[in-house]
Amino acid sequence: MSNKAPLWRFRSSVDNARARRLLAHPNFDAIASLLEQAIVEGFSWEAFSGQSLRGCHRASFLLRVPEAAYDAFFNSPSGYRGQFAASAIAGEKANRQLLSQLGASMLAYAESHSQVAKSLILRSLNAAQAKIWIFEAEVEAQLGITEFAIAYEPWERASENGVGLLAPVGTHLEVKGGWLAPSGDERHNSSKSGRSEEIHRTGFS
Repeated sequence: MSNKAPLWRFRSSVDNARARRLLAHPNFDAIASLLEQAIVEGFSWEAFSGQSLRGCHRASFLLRVPEAAYDAFFNSPSGYRGQFAASAIAGEKANRQLLSQLGASMLAYAESHSQVAKSLILRSLNAAQAKIWIFEAEVEAQLGITEFAIAYEPWERASENGVGLLAPVGTHLEVKGGWLAPSGDERHNSSKSGRSEEIHRTGFS
């Protein structure tokens, strides 16, 4: 996969050395290879908290990655959000690529740390709304700053709060599988149905 957001640049709040590193990644495949170093640190069979999908659960994983890999994943124009910037379809393809790449290590961790059936975990990870993203709680303070890091005109034009123009750095990502009913059938969360288009338009969801 070689999509790269060509208009994506960095503002002066990002030092020159970091900007050069982020711009130097040639394509998404190169960044995906960095995430092969991910270490699974947590798993839960998460219950839906509202009424619309009452009784549903999904696989939830916490991953630790090197800071440089995190930065490339989230903040490089060749990275995850860079794929969504190119198109929602490219972003979804990148999302699925990483879920597939990390699937074996996540399943192995879940099998050794829980009693949830492997078939259910796999079904959740293969569901249409399964996703990988940053662990927002880790970088909450960075998501509240007002000095933008990314100069990308489409997001500048569409974003209401500018959070997609920030470039937080942490060491944890999370994977959320799709929701499953007690029967094991996939259920869609309608409030998240526009996630791909939202990231494409604003850089965040």
